[in-house]
Amino acid sequence: MEQQKEFGINNMRILWFTDTPSLYDQGKHHYHGAGWIESLEELIREQEGIELAVSFFHKTDNEKVINNGATYFPILRKSAKKHPLRSIVNRWTGDSFEDENLKSNFIDIISDFKPDVIQVFGTEGIFSKIQELTKIPVVIHIQGIINPYLNTYYPVNQSKWSFLFSKNYFFNNIIASAPAFGRKRFVIQAKRERNFLSKAKNIMGRTHWDKMLVELYNPNVQYFPVDEVLRTDFYKTDAISKQQPNKQFKIISTLSPTIYKGIDVVLKTAKQLKELSNFDFQWEIIGLGANAPLLKHFEKTEKINHSDVNIICCGRKNSKEMIELMQNADVYVHPSYIDNSPNSVCEAQILGLPVIACNVGGVATLVEHEKTGFLVPSNGVFEFVHYLRLIKADENLGYKIGQEARRVASMRHDRDKIVSDLLMVYSALSNKKLL
Repeated sequence: MEQQKEFGINNMRILWFTDTPSLYDQGKHHYHGAGWIESLEELIREQEGIELAVSFFHKTDNEKVINNGATYFPILRKSAKKHPLRSIVNRWTGDSFEDENLKSNFIDIISDFKPDVIQVFGTEGIFSKIQELTKIPVVIHIQGIINPYLNTYYPVNQSKWSFLFSKNYFFNNIIASAPAFGRKRFVIQAKRERNFLSKAKNIMGRTHWDKMLVELYNPNVQYFPVDEVLRTDFYKTDAISKQQPNKQFKIISTLSPTIYKGIDVVLKTAKQLKELSNFDFQWEIIGLGANAPLLKHFEKTEKINHSDVNIICCGRKNSKEMIELMQNADVYVHPSYIDNSPNSVCEAQILGLPVIACNVGGVATLVEHEKTGFLVPSNGVFEFVHYLRLIKADENLGYKIGQEARRVASMRHDRDKIVSDLLMVYSALSNKKLL
């Protein structure tokens, strides 16, 4: 309540537009992505003087629902299975036939809830269009940024032809769901993102990198720094306490089957480690199945079978399952070619797990080299090997780095501070509305 008094907040109405149903479908989503929005919603719903509404696309629902102190506005977007031919055509062109038809939904929701402030999550989606449809203050919450992702889309030695002629993507190419067609969608989204950012008045971000990019597209934008809440289970877990590496050195990564996430880097690094006769290790990959087409593709192009180089694909895990795996690991590796502020790195740090990550995008805001982790170049296979050997050889190094990372991450992801910062943004924007 003190925070509300401090910022002069009294019965403020906040409307979110998100790419996830958040707590509307609570308990139905266990993948490692998007859970942080649910955690943030839990915190905001607890704040006196704040009325929260959340709007999102949904495959079946289209009616307003009030539940557990929040109002939900699902927007019906039927599954692609309902219009398979149209979906294939749109994937072939990279276009989305629904976008222009959605404006009336947004206007109706805004008129119904009458928010004081609107928060849009993400820069490339159609929700950012809302800033052009209303005079109510809109703040766009940066997640990833498509334009630099597009610039780094294909990994080293890969092109669209690598995937168009890949037998692992034969069917996916026919139905236009392979990476080459994903890039077409990125091209359109990147153009839309540039337009949205150039018109944005208010942006919420958290890294030196996203601030730099936002100001590149729009020097006059007002930038609000607000860190992200992690999933609740990671706050409830004690720090990793062991100071001595496992007899079999355990490496862990969280990777989605996304082309620029560095699956090829993992394969190449594991091969280098395997060739070291005195390095006994196991590398667990959360979020990726052993039969994932992207993994199979890179196995063929790199001529490396994941099981031959001690890689275990664990598939999708919920937060508790992830924590159990991470607590038994010695080091976390983040091999992505591009990222803003990967929550997986933050989650590893708050558990006290030492991190080795590619110094790309906003990662350097999270990892201070040789203090809270280790930074290596993009595609830094040999540098990864070096730091993995270093941590294995020095019994205290990984523990020392991990503990410092936990200390810094605990302050960065402090929930009270994040809520306070967010309320300050809402208050500032609401006051603008009154001018």
